[in-house]
Formats: sequence, structure tokens, C-alpha cells
Amino acid sequence: MPLQDFLVGTALFATMLGAVAMATAIVVRRRLRHLDPLEKALACIVIGSALLIGVHVVPMMLGVLDRFSVLVACALAVGLAVLVRPAAVPDHREDRPSPGPPSRPASWAAAAIASAFAAAAFVADLGRWAGDELVGVDPLTFHMPNIGRWIQTGSLWQIDQFVPLQSQGYYPNNGDVVLLGTVLPWHNDFLVRFPTALFLIVTGVAVSAIARELRAPPSAAILAGAACVSIPIAGLASIPRALPDSLLWAMLGCGVLFILRHARTQRRSELVLAGVALAIACGTKWYGLTSLAVAVVVWTLVRLAQREAPRRALGDALLVGSIGALGAAVWLVRNLVESGAPFFPVNIAPFGITLFGAPADVLRDLAGFTVAGYLDQPRVLPQLAREIAEGLGPLPVVCLAGVLVPVVRARRPDGDRRVIVVALAALVLAVVYAVTPFSALGLKDDPSLASVNTRYAVPALLLAAPLVAWAIGRVPRSFALILEAGLAIATIWGASKGFELSSPREFALALVALGLLVAVGWGGWRLRRRPLALAAGACVVVLVGVAAMHRIAQRVNDARYLDDDPAVAALLRLAPTGKRIAHAGDWSIGGLSPIWPSFGMRIGNEVEFVGYFDRGWLRRYPDAASFAAALERGRYDALVVGRGFYPPQDTAEQRWAIDAGWRTIALSERLRVLVAPGR
Repeated sequence: MPLQDFLVGTALFATMLGAVAMATAIVVRRRLRHLDPLEKALACIVIGSALLIGVHVVPMMLGVLDRFSVLVACALAVGLAVLVRPAAVPDHREDRPSPGPPSRPASWAAAAIASAFAAAAFVADLGRWAGDELVGVDPLTFHMPNIGRWIQTGSLWQIDQFVPLQSQGYYPNNGDVVLLGTVLPWHNDFLVRFPTALFLIVTGVAVSAIARELRAPPSAAILAGAACVSIPIAGLASIPRALPDSLLWAMLGCGVLFILRHARTQRRSELVLAGVALAIACGTKWYGLTSLAVAVVVWTLVRLAQREAPRRALGDALLVGSIGALGAAVWLVRNLVESGAPFFPVNIAPFGITLFGAPADVLRDLAGFTVAGYLDQPRVLPQLAREIAEGLGPLPVVCLAGVLVPVVRARRPDGDRRVIVVALAALVLAVVYAVTPFSALGLKDDPSLASVNTRYAVPALLLAAPLVAWAIGRVPRSFALILEAGLAIATIWGASKGFELSSPREFALALVALGLLVAVGWGGWRLRRRPLALAAGACVVVLVGVAAMHRIAQRVNDARYLDDDPAVAALLRLAPTGKRIAHAGDWSIGGLSPIWPSFGMRIGNEVEFVGYFDRGWLRRYPDAASFAAALERGRYDALVVGRGFYPPQDTAEQRWAIDAGWRTIALSERLRVLVAPGR
């Protein structure tokens, strides 16, 4: 990437972030000044994330997305923030929850050691991957290609699908929009891992804040947050693969936190804030929708069971639920417009009356098995248990005790009904995970990929971990020590697996880097009353940050996807930009997905799958004639054909392309690259 392009992109990125930060600060200052610093920071992240999504989604809805229309939307966002009226009765006092039981020195030591280990492992993993290309089947096959298509078309009014008989193009996309914010300024993906890593940190902070709100011992609250950040699948999904699930987890945690605060303070603003956070989660993944439903329904049912005024309980539920549903509304409308089924490929047929029909999901029939579906099959359960343990580590075992303690203590006079709400919601979310399609991903009786989708179980653990922290302060000391040890072990074991620690030297360097970050933060705090010195220090930090960004951009792009698969490398040399590239056939998931690399370094290539849509599904052409006709209509410059799920196989599309006169220019075990006749 030329230096001039990098600097222009950096200026656009900084302007966008600055406008979002300004609008966020205005809203928080006028409506949420009563929050203490920790919860105010989480409120800023919720509002800032909503604004970041909004300034990109609105131009896409209008079909005018580009780098400058986003800046116009940012200016409008700041203008709307200025119109927000201050709270009618200003209350500038910080509203902290009552302190929980004190922590012993040994508890602080355990929390400090485990948290420091997790933080260093996180820094090491992010540092290792920061300068490498994005990897993973999902990000390269549909997350990043969706972003590329939005940038090319300026619109979200299309279904971008690059693999036949799958439905990723119909997913809710709030998480991808956040990633879009780091790609659009440069038309390049070198920063795309950083937002997902940031939201993983926010997830841990939100869990700690929930535990503090429930009056857990401070050290236990910190330990619970560290344990959730260290869930193995959380690290694997958020850093190497930059999957947007961490946005869902962070916003779910923030939403639950502000619901719990509302139960204590009865402030309407916190209920609205909870709705905004849950809206972002709801529109990020399909399991965000079920998480929203569980949180709102359980919260409401417990209030009604305890004879709270139905009008009030149902009114609060309606407010949070309706705001939350808005987070997915644009994606459901897009699906309805493009396919006639907002929840494609799921049929919506209450009481047998079909409201929105969808054709059969072939992939679900082949591999969409559930954890619950194998509970009565002892031959499969050991493999399934290993997969779940690989994805979640030992934390679920510790969390089970944390969930049961509130249930046992439910009738005690000192009981906090909010604890019961959280415990029941965690249990229901665990059940929902067990019955979610694809939770036992793999062919029949072979859930060999179930660990990948243990992501769906993370919401249950995010609610259960604070309960463990709460229980530590309310059970006999011997049992509390066991729970603390369990959280510490889960943190250290999970961090070593999820952040893939590889050497003591790497860990030591990460500790040094972590120490430097802490020193910079401490220095900024000491200079807070000396504005000139603080401004000078901030300028130095910004310059160092921009230089680091430029170095990352160089490392990512110097040999981007040139060393993974010789066929992809040949394609990128042939078509770096300005070409039309087609894909066909099937390729194994064991290597690099060619879809996102085909877009080129700066998203300059048009990429399509050679197929056709039928009742919402992308399908392969059934014969040589229709396939050859599609190639001719598409006027493609290059064709990438997969060599089967178990390569090398003599797939039909390879034969058809060669028979149509296409010439092979590169061949690997998994892929064949061809160019059009006469080229």
C-alpha cells in the first residue's frame, strides 16, 4: 500500500472515530453522568458501537456507501447528539453498587496471577497474528467477502453468497459492519483483528462488572472476567480468525449489566441502554437473537412470579425487547426483500400456519446435528464431550456450581432476586445451546467439528461466571477456595490453549509489552491535571500508534496470501485488481479458502460463484452446457475451480471448463486456476 494511501486512510479513519467519540461523549455527559467510571466506560462502548454501526448502515441502506458518505453520516450523528436533552433532574453523584464481601490476600494473589497470565497470553497472541493475513474458513468465505461486496456496491440490498446450498448471506451482520469500519478507509483488511480483540476485552470487563453489581468479592469478580476472556474458543475465534462473535458477547454482557442496574436504581436511561446493547448483540449472529429472547423472557417471568406489578414488568420487557429487536430489523427486512423469508432458511409457521416459508436446508440435514440429539447415544458422547472441552475448557464445570448455589439459597431472606434471574437465564441459555442446530457440527454420529460451534455456549458462561464470583463470597471458606482455584485453573488453562502460547520467550516479551502499556496508562493518569504535558504525551502515543499501524499494513500486504496455496498465489499475480474472477466446484476446508484472497489486496476484483439462485439458495449448474453459458455471460478473466472435498478429485466443473476451452495456468492439490479462451 503506498504511503500516501495509508495516510489518507488513516486520516479518514481517525475522523470517523473522532466523530463517533464526540457524539458518544455528548450523549453520555447529558444522560448518564450518574454512572461510575467503569460502567460509564462500558456505556460509552455500547453507544459508540451503536453509532459506528449506524454511520455505516444508513449509507448502505441508501445505496451510497463510500468513505465520504460515512463522514457525512458521522456529521449527522454529532448533530443529532447535540439535540439530546440533558436529564430532567441532573444527578451527578456516582451510583456504585454496595460493596460485596472483602477479598483475602490469597484471593487477590490468585486473581492477580491468573489475570496477568491471561493478559500476557492475549498480548502475545495478538502480537503474533497482527502482521499476518486473516485465516479461517468463515472469515475468508463469507464475513470478509460480504464486506468487500458492500464496499463495491455501496449497498446492503443483495444476498452475497459464495458457496452453494449455504445461507451465510442471510446472517445478521452488525459484527461485519464493525469490521467494515476498519476496512473501508483503506480498502484493506490489515486492522481487522483489532476490533474483535478489543470486544473480547470488553467482554471480560462486562462480566466483572456484572459480578460487582451482584456484590461479589472484588478479587472474584476480576477472576470471573479473566476466566471468560480465556475461554479457548473465544481466543481462537477473536484473534486469528477475527470472527465478530466477541461483539455479541460484549454487548450481551453490557445489556445484562444495565438490566441488573435498572432493577436496583429504576433509572429509565439504563433500561434504554440495556436495550441498545442487546440490539447490537441481536443483530450480530442468529444466536444473539435467542440470547435476547432468553434474557428478556426470564427477567420478566421472575418479576411476575414475585408478584411485581404486571403492567410495569411487561412494559419494561416491551421496551427492552423492542429496542433489542431493532438491532436485527434491517437484516431481516433485507432477507424478506431478497428471499421472502426474514429468517431464511427457517420456516416461520406458528400453530402450523406458514407465515414465511423457506425451502429445505440440505446442509442442516447433512451436518446440522445438536448436542441434545446425542445425549442418548453413549457411543458418540465421549467424542462430543472432548470437542466441547476443547472449545470451552474446564470453565463449564466450575460454572455449574456457581449456578446451583443461588438456586439452593433462593429462599433465604438475604437473597437477591437478580441472582436468581441470572442463574435461570444461564441455565436456559445452556439448554438453548444444546438444541441449537449445528452445535454438534459434523456428519451423522461424528461431531468432529463441534468445538468450533461451542461459541454458541459462551453466552451461558458469561452469565454463569459472575455467579461463581458471587458464590465465593457466600459459601463456606473451604468451598470458596475450591471455586477460586477452579476459576484460576480455567483462566490459565484456557488462556494457554485459546491464545496458543508457544514459547517462554514469547510470553516474556508479552509481559514486557504489557508492562509498558500499564506504564503509559499510569503516566497518562498522573498527567491528567497538566493538560499541556498530557497533550504532548498523547501526540507521542498517536505517532507511535500510526507508525505501528503502517508497519502492520506492510507486514500483512508484502506477501498477502502468496505463501499458502500456489494456485491462489498464481491467481493474485495474474489478477491483482480490476478483474472479474469466478469460482466453481467444491474445495476442502482443510486449507485456505480462495474467496476473500480473490478480491485482491485493495478489493479491486469482482468475485462471483458460477451458479444461480433458486428459491433463495445459490445452486451449482447441473450440466456442461449451462455452466459454459454462464461462463460466457459472466465475461470472467479467471476461474478458480475446487478439486473436491477430498482432493485431488476430478470434479465435473474442471472437465466442463477445460472442454469449454479454458486454459489451466496453475494447479495445486486443492484448486485449479484457469483463464478464458484466447487469454
